[in-house]
Amino acid sequence: MGRRVSIGGVGYLLSTLPLFILNGLFYAATLFLIASGLTIIFSVAGILNLAHGAIFMLGAYLATLTMLTGDIRLIIITFIIVPFIIGLIGLGIERGLIKWVYDRESEYQLLLTYGLSLVLADLVRMMFGPQPISASFLLRESGVIDILGVTYPVYNLIVIVVALFVGLLLWLFLDRTRLGWIVRACSFDREMSSALGVNVGLIYAFTFFLGSALGGLAGALIVPSTVAMLGMDVNALIESFIVIVIGGLGSIRGAFIGSIIVGLVRSFGIYFFPRYELAFIYIIMAVVLLIRPRGLFGREYRRV
Repeated sequence: MGRRVSIGGVGYLLSTLPLFILNGLFYAATLFLIASGLTIIFSVAGILNLAHGAIFMLGAYLATLTMLTGDIRLIIITFIIVPFIIGLIGLGIERGLIKWVYDRESEYQLLLTYGLSLVLADLVRMMFGPQPISASFLLRESGVIDILGVTYPVYNLIVIVVALFVGLLLWLFLDRTRLGWIVRACSFDREMSSALGVNVGLIYAFTFFLGSALGGLAGALIVPSTVAMLGMDVNALIESFIVIVIGGLGSIRGAFIGSIIVGLVRSFGIYFFPRYELAFIYIIMAVVLLIRPRGLFGREYRRV
């Protein structure tokens, strides 16, 4: 059952409205980073990477290695090193395994990436153990700030700003650089791009590096506000998939808008309908697909 809101409850709701919005935007920020990596890989390589959630989880666990030291300089460097390492892991996976199934049926691709997700999850368990790891040093040290009458962690605001900055960089890269144009061309027509002299295999490899790095960055950023735990990859994959379905497969703009929708619905849903929070997200996804089968900003996708 949902919460019944009395007159006093309305006053409380209005006073805490900025908190709900900020929590929604914080959650949307991490979802956007995960979903943007997933949608970049899919739009260019045509692979729905079911191991992307495990990549995100691995990034979160790797970040705890430095965050538990309490060295602020080392922690800041972590947000550069971890995405790079995770990007290299994604690159290695693409070069060693994924490239052999580009021309196979989608069932082979899904089975391979699902198997990879299980292997990575077991690897995390072997390296870090089964217990959750808390690394909230940065959250505590950054302090809080008063915004429109509510107290909010400064670190969470930083995560929101970082996600916006990354989104801007992605847009500039894809729309304003030669390499970005080549990446987009490969996503539209692989054979034509190859005929024009583009090394499509290299572009695919770069795409996996970039997409995995974004997932690793999301994992590193979320650790101070939560805990690194086994199973976090499943929720991340499901919810980021919902985001790109709502926004449109292959659309960075769609991932951005979709993440905001899911983040805000989740934030308000936890308060009003805690039992049915996920149900509302699925309902919104279903409604969007009924109205726009390719998502809000999706385009027709065709492997060539």
